[in-house]
Amino acid sequence: MTDTRTKPVFTIQRRFAAPIERVFDAWADPKQMEQWSGPVGSQVTVLRGGIAPGETMHSHFRAADGAGMHTLVRYHEVSRPHRLVYDQSFADADANIVACPFLDPWPQVMRTEVDFVAENDGTRLTLRWTPIDASAAEEAMFASMMESMTGGWSGSFDKLDAFLAG
Repeated sequence: MTDTRTKPVFTIQRRFAAPIERVFDAWADPKQMEQWSGPVGSQVTVLRGGIAPGETMHSHFRAADGAGMHTLVRYHEVSRPHRLVYDQSFADADANIVACPFLDPWPQVMRTEVDFVAENDGTRLTLRWTPIDASAAEEAMFASMMESMTGGWSGSFDKLDAFLAG
């Protein structure tokens, strides 16, 4: 039987007052990414890995309330300065993919596509998030959380704006 469901896709755009190369590098350099990634009050620490096609990056995320969790990213495309494509998952301390620690059901793998477009004296960024190999229940949960995802990404983008201005 063919699956005829339409996958939910979360999309958010933001314009940054910085050149495209600068915005791309803030995403593609782990040390720069640590400075702004995550919602306000959180901190991301890259534990190992890099940002290149075929590479994985294992990180630790500390939320504003002190809760910690790990993530694993597998890069598919790194096309400086225009595009990043990677799969993102929650992970354990050994970089094994695990279920989301705070939502059930939630997709185990999220495809992230980030496109950068030079626009006048700045950069237009478009981010798309799509569940990969998710069940109907996981996709429904994902679709129900889009308002929250907008808030989370907006907070990260506010931090990125401040980082780029600094």
